[in-house]
Amino acid sequence: MEKIKVVQIGCGHDHASAAIRCLKSLSNIFEIIGYVKFDSEEEVFKANESSYEGVKSITLEQAFAVPDLRAAVIETDDLYLTKYAKLALERGLSVQMDKPGGQNADEFNQMVNYAKSNGLVLHLGYMYRYNPAMIKAIEIVKAGEIGDVYSVESHMSCYLPEKKRAWLKNFRGGMTNFLGCHLIDFILRLQGEPQEIIPLNTVSRPDLCGEDLGLVVFKYPHAVSFAKCNCMETGGPMRRKIIITGEKGSIEINPTEYPKKDFGSSIFTDIRVAYAKDDSWNCRPEAQTFGPYDRYQAMFTEFANIVYGKIQNPYSYEYEKTLHDILLKACGVK
Repeated sequence: MEKIKVVQIGCGHDHASAAIRCLKSLSNIFEIIGYVKFDSEEEVFKANESSYEGVKSITLEQAFAVPDLRAAVIETDDLYLTKYAKLALERGLSVQMDKPGGQNADEFNQMVNYAKSNGLVLHLGYMYRYNPAMIKAIEIVKAGEIGDVYSVESHMSCYLPEKKRAWLKNFRGGMTNFLGCHLIDFILRLQGEPQEIIPLNTVSRPDLCGEDLGLVVFKYPHAVSFAKCNCMETGGPMRRKIIITGEKGSIEINPTEYPKKDFGSSIFTDIRVAYAKDDSWNCRPEAQTFGPYDRYQAMFTEFANIVYGKIQNPYSYEYEKTLHDILLKACGVK
């Protein structure tokens, strides 16, 4: 099958260097015609320059002039994702766009509607969609194995330097927008649209940063769930977790991802399921480990299969609009 000619537009997103490395590793699927770097991205690019070795730097105009260009991977700063995704779609390209898509609802919806009306691929980079333990958890819940879900407790924290914390000022909701979006995507897929969204985001140092303490509560008719994240938690990545409580059992993914020595950038994930039996107080969970796996390999392989027409996008245009709308409400965007 003919390779997909692809360009990476932008080097400013936190996932940009991982994206270009993944495209390079999938050379049997993708033919990278180059990457587009904007002046404002120079500092981020320099920190990750080795990832771009062997790939040509080109302008946006040069990229769009390449014959048979078929796809674009949008990896700009979050502020500009929607802008450049729309430009690529308008040229008939399939688009892999990093998350979450800015905070302008009209622009985001216009972009999605354009893709839908023109039958174009729009694939968003929510990395937890490819976490095997989370996929398994959704399967267990949808199969009714733990009964009605009463709560989802989700955490995703880290420790950011002052400059990145200051960058959070660009977005209402700060950390909820930056990392909480992954958790909100998971909760929406698991429980559907909430009845009420209660944002409780706050800022620890108004002179220094944006809303760096993120917390949002989702109320359902008979359940309450939350997404929590902050950027001042030492060791936070190893305490990222999800706990799902149902009437007949519970599921724990803790931590959501972790590395192992000698496995490079590949990661592992565990799921522990406890079923309520005679001794529901002391019952021991059944554990399963997944890995090693590469979330970006799974993401870009899925994107390629959609472009080839082998599969349908698992995430509809309407789902992406609903997710974006819920995220904006969780961030306190009116």
